[in-house]
Amino acid sequence: MNPVFGRLVLLALGAWFIRAAGPEWHGVSALGTNLLGAVAIQAALNLSVPVLLVWVVGVGLFWDLATFSALGHHALVMGGVGMLVRTQKGWWVGSSWGEQAVGAILAGVAFFTWDRFLHCWEVRSWSWPFSLSIALVIAGTINGLVSVVLGTWLGRRSEPVRVLRRGGRQ
Repeated sequence: MNPVFGRLVLLALGAWFIRAAGPEWHGVSALGTNLLGAVAIQAALNLSVPVLLVWVVGVGLFWDLATFSALGHHALVMGGVGMLVRTQKGWWVGSSWGEQAVGAILAGVAFFTWDRFLHCWEVRSWSWPFSLSIALVIAGTINGLVSVVLGTWLGRRSEPVRVLRRGGRQ
């Protein structure tokens, strides 16, 4: 079994434990789902596409069942962010720590936005003004910074990015 895959599963379980056992905070301080976003960003950077698909479906369905969310809710959010990050992997691997932090913050904001939208749709409660202003930015920032720390801890064992050159003088 891929050791990075196992670490990412353990990190997702740790994020779920923080959400399940931690204090019941809402809004800006709700870190449980946000930590899952940080782990999803690193999964997209460190796993191959087929393994990422297995990870997203497995962890997403676990989170949906364990948090009594609509089935597929978290898998859809993690898959969306995974696809977004995965398409930018070439840039991500070659960028500086600061650029990676900004990219992770943007991906974290996207994760929180999609998660919040699907949650509001699920419970039919549209509390957009607060969700899209303060909580979105703060949660996305925390999520992105935690993702950079997780990336350092995981050690970037992902497969190399291939660069194809065609024709022309070199």
